[in-house]
Amino acid sequence: MTMPNFHVINALPPVADAYSLGGGANDTDIIDAGAGDGVLFILHNGVSGGAATNTITIEASSTIGAAAVATVPYYYRECVSTDVWGAWTASAKAGTLLTMTASNSMWQIWVDSSEIIEEGYQYVRLSTDETGNFEVLAGILAIIVNPRYSPTISSALD
Repeated sequence: MTMPNFHVINALPPVADAYSLGGGANDTDIIDAGAGDGVLFILHNGVSGGAATNTITIEASSTIGAAAVATVPYYYRECVSTDVWGAWTASAKAGTLLTMTASNSMWQIWVDSSEIIEEGYQYVRLSTDETGNFEVLAGILAIIVNPRYSPTISSALD
């Protein structure tokens, strides 16, 4: 059997009010984007209390710590039904306002490792900042695509 070449990380375990958690920004774990071709974040939303809006940014750094971060561009798309995805859209470095309009929807956020490494970064995290106060039951997976290390690595987290 040939196994697919990716490494899955539970970057933000599913919780109620996932994008706020007490107000303000909420960040995933720090991921070593240099460990593969890129990082695909999947935001999996369950029940939404309304049209929750979140500013999504990808923060990058050259070290494993998050002391000095810069925002970097990414691509995103939404799935509002079982397997119907929208078109990939480029985001600005400052982040993009995504509206979680439907319960049981998903978003994909793609960060290309070659683009951030070219700017001198290796590590990334996804940061959400809720701008509309609606509870959303959600979690975030991070998938390192084509990891440069064996797929059995113990962790690509900080």
